[in-house]
Amino acid sequence: MITPSNLPQTNVSIANRCSRSGMSTFSFLLGSVLWLLVLAAIWKLFLQKSDDKPDPASDSQPSASVDGVEPAEASTSSVVIRFPRRELPDFEFPECMGGVVSRESLLGKRWLASFVFTRCIETCPMITRNVSDLHRRVADSNPDFQFVTFSVDSSYDTAEVLKAYAETFRADHARWKFLTGDENTIHELIRTGFTQYVKPNLGEARKPGFEVAHSNRAVLINEEGVPVATYLMTDPDHVVKLRRVIEGKDDFPVPGPPVSGGPVIGNVPGLSFSVAPAGGSDATGEEAKSEPGSDSETTPESDAATSGEKKNSDGSDPAAIEAADKSVVSEAAASERNEKIEQRLPVWVSRLPSINAALNSCCTLLLVAGLIAIKSQKKILHRNLMITAFLFSVVFLACYLTYHQALHHFTGERGRAFIGSETAMLVYRSILIPHVILAVFVPILAIRVFVHAWRERWSEHRRLAKITFPIWLFVSITGVVIYGMLYHWPK
Repeated sequence: MITPSNLPQTNVSIANRCSRSGMSTFSFLLGSVLWLLVLAAIWKLFLQKSDDKPDPASDSQPSASVDGVEPAEASTSSVVIRFPRRELPDFEFPECMGGVVSRESLLGKRWLASFVFTRCIETCPMITRNVSDLHRRVADSNPDFQFVTFSVDSSYDTAEVLKAYAETFRADHARWKFLTGDENTIHELIRTGFTQYVKPNLGEARKPGFEVAHSNRAVLINEEGVPVATYLMTDPDHVVKLRRVIEGKDDFPVPGPPVSGGPVIGNVPGLSFSVAPAGGSDATGEEAKSEPGSDSETTPESDAATSGEKKNSDGSDPAAIEAADKSVVSEAAASERNEKIEQRLPVWVSRLPSINAALNSCCTLLLVAGLIAIKSQKKILHRNLMITAFLFSVVFLACYLTYHQALHHFTGERGRAFIGSETAMLVYRSILIPHVILAVFVPILAIRVFVHAWRERWSEHRRLAKITFPIWLFVSITGVVIYGMLYHWPK
């Protein structure tokens, strides 16, 4: 018989038995919401198709036809331009900061020529941004290297306009020159000296921002004033290859044999060509590019390939060389992907990974301190430390999702690429995969542990805490390790 004296105790006992028989409504709802958030984040970051990813080709200005001939499609065999040994003609143009720059003043220096105009709304900003990044990155490794940008719209691009344009891209005027002058003379130099396409748009084609059609390539010049290679400045792989050449990590290209007749393109005589598969590269490491209306001839290398030879002329294994080249290209692509992220992300977004690493570090310290507190029977301190660690984890999750959403919004990328050897990549993945899997379970387990403590179910609390704590600690520590490997791993 139940008496008033034992009624409260009976009610408590019944409530405890009910709560132990299954998950509480509060715990179920909260866990479900967190599971939905985690699954939505995984779907958004990893499983959602990237149909809205910007097309790299959209960053490039469409190739204009020359003399009514359309450029070849990218999927067909392309034509590799091998520069003959042909010095640049004499030139002298005003520089935006005052004075003049001439061929004579550049002799004895290696330099890069690029061609843009300030009114351009398509590829010119990308070209200039890539040149700006190059001239900043090689400032220490090759401070004597010069960058020279020619305006192809010099009737509008006065010295004052170019000076403001240069300041926008934070140009170091000691190493980066912006030239203007007579437009026809500059165009003639670009066509006959640098062998690049340039032509003012006329009629309906001359729209605001499209006043001039021109090549998106930059031309590399050696100390003797001889062009040696071109690089497509809207192609991340080309920009990486160019930087490696400037920094001395790759051999500096050499020109081909002197001009001795050959095909004529417009008023540009003596260029020799060789057919290579699409996506191939010439001796300078530059990707193939087609020129409409040109003749073509095969090189000894292509003849050897078609004849079925198994070894190169020096006895090296072509398969081994190809594998090494693929490794270098893969690393270069990953490096360029990270550089693109660094260039395009706003400052507040780029700081989030460091904030996330700091939050994980604080969570790790709080977890360890909480373990020490409970071992010392300081239950109140233990409770406060664990609640604080949970709050840090919640803030971390919010920052993590914000970062990846902003990363995709500003760059079109899903994440930063890890750069390292095969062994380092294996180590990185062996840490990353369990980190991602276990991170999904941390919020559910932690909430369940807190619910047990709140309801004073201490035996269940201790039993589940022994499982949750090492998982939570592992996720927090590996989060910091992954950050260090992604952002500070020795390259």
